[in-house]
Amino acid sequence: MRPVEQPQPLRVLIAENHRDLSDVMSQLIDSEPDMRCVGQVAEAADVLAAARRTGADALILDLTLQGGSGLPLIAELAQALPALRIIVFSGLAFSEDVAGEAKRRGACAFVSKGADFDVLLKAVRCGSQAA
Repeated sequence: MRPVEQPQPLRVLIAENHRDLSDVMSQLIDSEPDMRCVGQVAEAADVLAAARRTGADALILDLTLQGGSGLPLIAELAQALPALRIIVFSGLAFSEDVAGEAKRRGACAFVSKGADFDVLLKAVRCGSQAA
């Protein structure tokens, strides 16, 4: 009898400019049985290279990064890595305009930093719309 293969955990990259929040998010992701954090970046210029290097399945992207906004990165990431799930995780007040623009550029979800962490995890897992 062949052993049942366990699915590989989702590889999640965090692009967040607040190190303490990034560390907490990494620990919470690693505590989930179906996910693991494969890296953390704070600089806008490092996001694409880190996504490629880590083979991330999902990216949690803050819109306010060191060295630039995360919003312009979305289209570049979506074009370069079409299978990457981009989840915008922003402290900016939820705005239909900002969320809509992020999704037009290629993000699969927009989650407010005021939301429960479970909402973010759900967005990472299914890439569905979150608010």
